[in-house]
Amino acid sequence: MVDRTGAAVFAHEAEAPYLEGDEELVKSSEERPTAIEPATVDVRLTGGETFATAAGPTEVVPTPGHGPGHVSAYFPGAELLVSADALTVADGELAGLSPEMTPDLDTALESVAVLADRDVAETVCFHGGHVEAGTERLEEIAGGE
Repeated sequence: MVDRTGAAVFAHEAEAPYLEGDEELVKSSEERPTAIEPATVDVRLTGGETFATAAGPTEVVPTPGHGPGHVSAYFPGAELLVSADALTVADGELAGLSPEMTPDLDTALESVAVLADRDVAETVCFHGGHVEAGTERLEEIAGGE
């Protein structure tokens, strides 16, 4: 896709070796092989970066657990969290983590606690979509509920 679009690849520095093909993907196994075409990471993120977007300023929030370099995006002006794979939505509710897809559950719960430090009213998850749930529910999930 990078060759077709010319898009710049942004990734957390802990994720870059996996995307560039230098390390085997964390969740890859003989039973569940994962093949991606390696890509050069143009911008290595460390967390805390803020980007101007059409939706307003966006903060990169490191949320390891699902993967070592997983990140979420926080839009403070909209109180919107794009959690990516850090959380899931099930039956219209912010359901928390997917244990079978989260290699490091303890770290993932710590990441949810970091997200709960932000003023969030709405959350978008890659698995389940959009839900009107935020800080209060994040605190519950981080606490094991």
